Amino acid sequence: MSEEAGAKVPTTTIHSSRFGDLEVPADSIIEFPSGLIGFPGARKFVMFDHKPPFSWLHSADDSNLAFVVVDGFEFAPEFVLKPPVGDKEIDLLDSDEYAILVIVTVRPDPRQTTANLKAPLFVNLKNRKGIQIIYDNPKFSTRFSLWTEAQDAEAKEAEAKEAETKAAHAKRVKTPEE
Repeated sequence: MSEEAGAKVPTTTIHSSRFGDLEVPADSIIEFPSGLIGFPGARKFVMFDHKPPFSWLHSADDSNLAFVVVDGFEFAPEFVLKPPVGDKEIDLLDSDEYAILVIVTVRPDPRQTTANLKAPLFVNLKNRKGIQIIYDNPKFSTRFSLWTEAQDAEAKEAEAKEAETKAAHAKRVKTPEE
């Protein structure tokens, strides 16, 4: 057993305007030493599940700052996101395991939800340090659509079936005046 029976795991409280106070394991904090683009003062984050495939990356420094993210490996092999091996800020070695997080912009119409593949986040899982890398490659978009044409066709088909069901139900239901 790695922990003694009854040993309490150290926790920290993250204040969130969106979710209230969150008690998280202290070792779950991810540190971005340089912050994120546009948020240089937000350096400590915690990640928690939302609705798959989405997760939240919530700032421990700013109770109002949280990002929806997805696993960057979901985009491989179409997009090869090369890790920053050798980067001194996160001490990432060839042998280290890492995560790739891609920030998502969720819009009211889910078909307009996009992912920022141009500036993914890399997290060294060994030391829980992360960095945001900007790729100077036109293939990587800041607004990569997460909604495919196939999904659009499926949604339209589902909407049509739902309309047919409602119409059939409306024909069977008679109003008191009839």
